[in-house]
Amino acid sequence: MEQKYTLLSTKLLSRRWNIAPRTLERWRAEGRGPQFVRIGRHVRYRQTDILAFEAKHIEAGDSEQRLTVVRCAA
Repeated sequence: MEQKYTLLSTKLLSRRWNIAPRTLERWRAEGRGPQFVRIGRHVRYRQTDILAFEAKHIEAGDSEQRLTVVRCAA
């Protein structure tokens, strides 16, 4: 499947980032976090939006610092 059409659930994204699903829920309520898609009562995050959010939040520090993408097997 094309990367821009890959959707992750709140549960899968919380696993990817090692944060509680409730944190993502709170971020949505506060208008923070990556963009999301609501399909009925289900919330999904597009892979492209996740990558853009991660890239935007790379901490400046070591000039050799790079973002590593880890694929979720689920």
